[in-house]
Amino acid sequence: MPRKKTPYRSKVKIGVDQDGRPINKWIQGRTRAELQQARDAVIAKYITGEALADDRLFGDYAAEWYRVRKAPFVSASTRNNYRTALNKHLFPAFGERNLRAIRPAELQEFVNTFEGKSKSLVTGLIGTLRAVFSAAKQDRLVSMNPAEDLRRPKVAPAAERRALTEDERQRLRALFDTHAHGLYLAVMYYTGMRPGEVRGLQWGDFDWDANLIHVQRDVDYAAGGRALVGELKTAASDRYVPLAAPLRALLEPRRQHPTAFLFPGRDGAPLAQVTARRMWLRLMVDAGLADPIPEDEHTAYGSGDIRGQYRARITPHTLRHNFITICWEAGIDIMLTMKMVGHTDYETTRNIYTHLSRRHLDQAQQQINAMFGAAPNATFAQPAEPHK
Repeated sequence: MPRKKTPYRSKVKIGVDQDGRPINKWIQGRTRAELQQARDAVIAKYITGEALADDRLFGDYAAEWYRVRKAPFVSASTRNNYRTALNKHLFPAFGERNLRAIRPAELQEFVNTFEGKSKSLVTGLIGTLRAVFSAAKQDRLVSMNPAEDLRRPKVAPAAERRALTEDERQRLRALFDTHAHGLYLAVMYYTGMRPGEVRGLQWGDFDWDANLIHVQRDVDYAAGGRALVGELKTAASDRYVPLAAPLRALLEPRRQHPTAFLFPGRDGAPLAQVTARRMWLRLMVDAGLADPIPEDEHTAYGSGDIRGQYRARITPHTLRHNFITICWEAGIDIMLTMKMVGHTDYETTRNIYTHLSRRHLDQAQQQINAMFGAAPNATFAQPAEPHK
C-alpha cells in the first residue's frame, strides 16, 4: 500500500497580540503550488483585506443594492425605472445565479436581445448591470465587473420631437373651456410645464397681481401609481412662468383655497397616475388625435378601460415642445425661454429650436430671395444640359 503523501505545511504571521507575541495562521497544501495559494489566501484575508467574500445570488444582492444604495437618493420616477429594470428584466434572467458565475459574454448576449427597443430601456439595463456589479466588486464579492465593457445594440430611432400643427392647435384650443378636462390641457398648452409640475400646481402658486405662476413642486408616482408630492426635477425647475391672458380668463373664475390642487384626485390629493392617463386619452379622443387599438392587439386592461381602446398620437410632452416652438415663432429670446421652461442648460432648449416648421422655412426662402435681389415668387429654371 503506497504511503500517503505528507502535505506541505507552513505558517504565516498575521499580527501580534497585546503582549507582542506573534499571531500565526498555519497553512498546508499537497504541493508547493497549493501551499503558495493557501499563503496568498491568508494574506488577502488577514493582512491586505483583499479576499473575496462568500458568493451571493444576483437577485438577493441587486435587491439590497437598490434598497440601500439607490432608492434613498433618487426621485420616485427614477425609483420606478430601477424597479422595472430589475423586476421585469434582470431578476428573471439572472436572479437565481451566483454573481461570480455570470460572465461578460452572457450579459452581452442578454443585452443583444433588446435590439430594436428604445434607447432609454437598453441604456437603463446596461447602466443598472454596471452599477450592481461595480458595487459587488467594491464589496469584494467579485474580482472584476463583467458588465464593464457591455456594448449597446442598435436601438429604435428616437420618436420625432415636434410641435403641433396649426390644425392640432385649433383642435386642442376648442376643448379648453368646453371639455371636462379642458383646463388641464390649457395649463400645459399655455405654460409649457412638465406634466408632473402641472399636477403639482396649487392655487396659492398664482400671483394674480403680477400675472405669474410659481412652479415649486412636482408629482411623481410610487409603485402602484400612488401620487407623491416631491421635489422638482432640477434646481432650474423652480421658476416663475408668465400667466397668459387666455389662461387667466379660464382660471380666475375657478379660484379656490391656496393649498388646494388645481387638479385634485380623491380626497383632495394629487391625481393618481391611472387617472391622469385616462384624462389625457379622453382629451385626445375628443380632439380627434387618438387612434383605435386593433382588436387583435390585446391589452391587460379591463373591458371598457379607455387605455386599452385608444392610442394617443401625441403626449403631454408634445405640448411642452409646442410651447417652446411658439416662443421661437414669437421671437422670444432663447435664454428667456430656457428660464421659463426650466431647462438646466442652453443646449437642451437650442436643440428644440432646430425643429423649424415648414411655414418658417418658406418665410426664410422669401427673405433669402429678397436679400439676393430675386423676385419674392421667382422660380428658377433648371440648368441647361452641358454641350457635348
